[in-house]
This record gives sequence, structure tokens and C-alpha cells, in this order.
Amino acid sequence: MQLGLGLHWQEGTSYQQFVDLVKEAEVLGYDQLWISNEKFFHEMYVTATVAAENTSRVKIGTFVADPYSHHPALTAAAIGTLDKISGGRAILGMGAGGTGFPVMGIRRDRPAKAIAEAVEVIRGLWAGEEVNFKGEVIQCNRGRLNFQARADIPIVVASRGKMVLKTAGKVADGAMIATFAEPVGLKFALENVAQGARSANRKLEDITLFSRVDACVHADRKIAFDAVRPMAAVFLWTSYPDREFVHRVGLEVPEELEAIIAQRDYNLMEKNAHLVPDAFVEKFCWAGTVEEVTEKVRAVSAMGFDHITILPHPPKGGTVQETIQQFAKVIRPEIENAQ
Repeated sequence: MQLGLGLHWQEGTSYQQFVDLVKEAEVLGYDQLWISNEKFFHEMYVTATVAAENTSRVKIGTFVADPYSHHPALTAAAIGTLDKISGGRAILGMGAGGTGFPVMGIRRDRPAKAIAEAVEVIRGLWAGEEVNFKGEVIQCNRGRLNFQARADIPIVVASRGKMVLKTAGKVADGAMIATFAEPVGLKFALENVAQGARSANRKLEDITLFSRVDACVHADRKIAFDAVRPMAAVFLWTSYPDREFVHRVGLEVPEELEAIIAQRDYNLMEKNAHLVPDAFVEKFCWAGTVEEVTEKVRAVSAMGFDHITILPHPPKGGTVQETIQQFAKVIRPEIENAQ
């Protein structure tokens, strides 16, 4: 199993504490560190560089770059630079993004098309080409990097929505299926990745598949559930009004919560997270005791996912360390020994 760790430099955590966490993750055997791109928190590319400078083996990925707030040409330059700093360990994780867009007046226009066009521009720049591209969303006029980047830096497209998952299957090296914590949701997602692959004369086997889920391991199940509930509220906000991924697992967003989400104020999510039902946590997060979470991950691994990525959340009054350590020391060995 390849184990990935999503990292967000939390408010209240010092620089040295973040560095220590990065170093601990490498010692624990994590294979990838995915650096969060929550807008207006600690900046992703700077933080990714810190992670690269304080590790020697683990791959460093963006979590995620988007084609709107940062032009794809600048993304190509940033990832190319990160790849040099890290000694060839960079991964470009791309997605539609969403948090912070209203503040900047950015519209998430045709994300599947925007991502596909961004990938084409970025790959051309990494190959050392002069890129002239006039797409439906992305424009690049005689763009060229003024340094030689590695042409085959991996691109992983992350999503829970069907159109972007199809784009991942069509153009990316990897597809990171976000949020679905159980096989019922993952089957829906895999169908869309496979459709995209077939449209480009590719096979599903040609694409590295990642399962990415928000997680909290705690002896008290309720405390673990409450730790991930705010993130569930956030991804419902980000995906609005798309609710197909919710319906596919047999759920409906409660009317009171949906009305708040419809206001499009990101800052309302944390204080209304209590409106996210337990059923959403069950379907979209790995939360609970170590035994409960192990069973959830085992079911996903049995589907053929050998790249498991978690985004750990601290329980009330606690830290992310317990979840990070339990996945590395207990959950991963349990699943590998059963294979």
C-alpha cells in the first residue's frame, strides 16, 4: 500500500511544529505528502517547499492546484521549481478548487474543460515548448519556461464530481477520488474515470488510482465524527449545487443546511457543521475507533486501491498525530498483512 498524507498547516501550529510533523510523516513511512491549498491560510507552494527541504524520500504533491486562481503557466513554473528543489519528488495534484473564490470574484467556469486545457498547457511548458493555446477557458500566448523542467512530472486530477473524474481518466497520470469512504461511492467514481479513459483510447489500468478521505481516529467515536464534520460541510459547500455524488450514496442534504450553503458564504460552514448528519460522516469520512476505521479502509483496499491518502483532522482538544500514527503503525500493517 502507498500511503499518502494530506497536510494543512493549522492556525496555532508554529513553523517548527509543522516541520516536525513533516519529518515525522517521513519517518513513519508515508509515501506522499499532499500540501493543502486552503485559500488565505499558509500558502501552498511555500509550504510545499518547506516540506521538500525537510524531507529526502517522500513525494510532495499539491492538494490541489486549480486552473483559476493561478494561471496554468505559473503552476507549471511553480511545480517545475518544486521538483528541482525536491530532487524530482514533485507531483502536480490538480482540481477545480473553490474555497476562497467568492472573495476574489473568481467563477469556477466549466471545471472539467478548464482542467483538461490546463494540463495540456502545463505539459507543453514542461516539455520546453513555446505554447500558443486558445482554449474555451484557458489562454496561453507564446508561453515558455525560462528553465528546463522535468517533462514527466506526474499529474493527478482530484475530484468527486463525474465530469472532472472523466477528465482525470482522459488526460491525467492519476485520478484521486476524493471523499467517498465506502465502495458504493467509489464504484460510481471508478465508472466515470473508466469512461474518460475509454474516450482517449486508454484503459483504467493506465491510471494510478488514489482514494482520498478525511479521517480522524479516536477511542470515542462521537469525538472522531465531530472532528471531521466541519470538512464535510466544506465539501458540500464547495460542490454546490452538484448533489449527484450525494444522491449516489443514498443521501439528501438536509434542507436547513442546504439553505445555509446556498448563501455562498464559506465562513458559515464551521459554525453550522453540527447540521451535517452522522450518515454523511459514514459515507464520506473515515472516522471512529482504530478498529472501525481499519474495516473501512480494508473494504476500499479490497477494491484494488493501493494508494490510500488521508486528510487527518484533530479531535477537540487533541492533535492530528494520533490519526497519522495509527494509519502508519496499525491500519496499514493490518491491511498489508491481510493481503
